[in-house]
Amino acid sequence: MDGEGLIIDGEAQLATAVAAFARAPRAGALFCDIDGTISPIVGRPGDAVVPPEVCDVLAGLVRRLGLVAFVTGRALADGRRMIALDGAAYVGTHGLEVLGADGSVLTEPQAERYVTQVQEVADAAARDLDCEALGVVLENKRTMLAIHYRLATDAAATRHELLQKVVEPARARGLAISTGHFLFEVRPPLPFTKGTATRKLLAAGDYLAAMFCGDDLTDAAGFDALHKWSEQDARRHACALAAVTGETPRPVLEDADVLVRATPGVLEALSRLLAAVGG
Repeated sequence: MDGEGLIIDGEAQLATAVAAFARAPRAGALFCDIDGTISPIVGRPGDAVVPPEVCDVLAGLVRRLGLVAFVTGRALADGRRMIALDGAAYVGTHGLEVLGADGSVLTEPQAERYVTQVQEVADAAARDLDCEALGVVLENKRTMLAIHYRLATDAAATRHELLQKVVEPARARGLAISTGHFLFEVRPPLPFTKGTATRKLLAAGDYLAAMFCGDDLTDAAGFDALHKWSEQDARRHACALAAVTGETPRPVLEDADVLVRATPGVLEALSRLLAAVGG
């Protein structure tokens, strides 16, 4: 597929960002969400795949940029399974796990205090929900539980049952709830997000250009982190790029600088970036 029509809005902003990376590639930092961004959305998380052509472009960017980081709600090991590139950094479970480009691993110790509560909710969900009939997929990440209901034939009815049997009991245990595309996530009530992880990675290097590619509400925190980072120094340039589908939440559309058409649009933008930095 050629690039025609893949950039929905923000052509000028994308060109400016690409030029900023091209001036000093090693001072460039790229952050990519996985599901819905570099991997098309599917019904079951285990079926998701990063297309080979996307992997190839990202591999080229890892070799040329100062930082390429994959920032995902998946567990760290699962994110790396989907896009395994030596030299890249990985952020798992929305910032609770970080694998640095140097191979160092940091797991947020505060999350360990909530494993018992999360697992109690996970056990109850597996026991009390007729997942097959509801079209629900449970994804147990140990410190978090993701409940996907994209396969539901009646999304509203399934959502109502999930609220009663999972979300409300989880909140009663003091756990936090986040939402996404046909998704609830039960998580520790800790101030760790894709945005906090992005800020830490940016602070660890002397970067002048940064781009965050995402598609969901959790990625909006990454957009915000980039914009605040760039506001602190006039030399810095930030670009928030949203992979758009019919499900994209309004805050993501409003906070993004560039809108592209789902995963093919992300590939187009990253291909332009790779060409500009010598790929």
